[in-house]
Amino acid sequence: MADVRKYQAKTITEALAMVRADLGRDAVILQTRKVNKKVLGVWGREMVEVWASDNPDLESLRRPQPARTTVSVEPPSREQSSRIEQLENEIQNLKAMIAQLARQGVAVVPSNAPAEPSTPNRWLSLLTQAEVEEAIARELLSSVPEETLSEPALQSLIADRLVTAGPIALEGGQPKVVMLVGPTGVGKTTTIAKLAAQYALLQRKRVGLITIDTYRIAAVEQLRTYSQIIDVPIRVVYSSTELPAAVREFANMDVVFVDTAGRSQRNTMQIGELKACCERLKECEVHLVLSCTTKTRDLYDVVERFSVLPLHRVIWTKLDESTTFGNMLNVAVKHPLPISYVTTGQRVPEDVEVAEANKLASLVVGGAPSLTPVAASAV
Repeated sequence: MADVRKYQAKTITEALAMVRADLGRDAVILQTRKVNKKVLGVWGREMVEVWASDNPDLESLRRPQPARTTVSVEPPSREQSSRIEQLENEIQNLKAMIAQLARQGVAVVPSNAPAEPSTPNRWLSLLTQAEVEEAIARELLSSVPEETLSEPALQSLIADRLVTAGPIALEGGQPKVVMLVGPTGVGKTTTIAKLAAQYALLQRKRVGLITIDTYRIAAVEQLRTYSQIIDVPIRVVYSSTELPAAVREFANMDVVFVDTAGRSQRNTMQIGELKACCERLKECEVHLVLSCTTKTRDLYDVVERFSVLPLHRVIWTKLDESTTFGNMLNVAVKHPLPISYVTTGQRVPEDVEVAEANKLASLVVGGAPSLTPVAASAV
């Protein structure tokens, strides 16, 4: 019995490549047609279906049989003749395509190879490779029809989840007090120096610095050095009770930045000390500083335990040290705090900029950026 097989692919080129790989170059194409194939029982997708055989004798099925001299044969009708001519042309075109594929050495997919992943799986793979949690990725992809998925559409979906706050808004009549809190090693002191330099040097605002990070002598000296370079005053306080008086000393300033010691989120006593500081400064705007290099599970723990403080904003640091940014989306979905700034290096004051949702979404989709100095107007 002749070996007749069916092949389905998205294009005629792919189908013919499968025929050639399975049956060889001398395969006979018996029929081609377009079919509508359902995906997950819902969406229809147009496919090309090809019936082929490795038996060359079957080629005669696609051609009119020659009339024998001993048999009287009725001439075909005009409609039949037209259809026969169409089929012959189709066969010749298919053979030409197979020959062209052979000459070009096109890679082929065997008929028993696993099917190409559907579009949602492709985007799901992209998101999970960016370290977006699978549950979040699936929920995100389920919010749009499959046929409208594309990289710009996916980036727009992510941007909608990455709520941003814009720059620190200064208030007339009294200084704006901004406190940075967070775990150890995320770059709070350097970030405060960048922001203070941006406001003092680029925007010509009156800036004051307060540090309560007296646990590390190096941190106090680091901030004091920055204050001398950018010519802004600094106060060192040793307890939460001293904070209000230090802020009153800066009553003529536009903005006062308060640096705090890095705290382990698992040390409840240290978190309690930070809470006491916030309670002393009731008009203070608290920014939680997080590092892009921290894994998602630890970030969840940090945000949950620091949430005993009146958190208003998030600052993401060390974008230049990370290759994936799905953890930013994970945190934004689970703990939707607005993002105020991101930092992209160690330079003061260049490597800080106001967070923009579209830029952050492009990082999640595309990976590590090519970093450039931030313009003065960025803050």
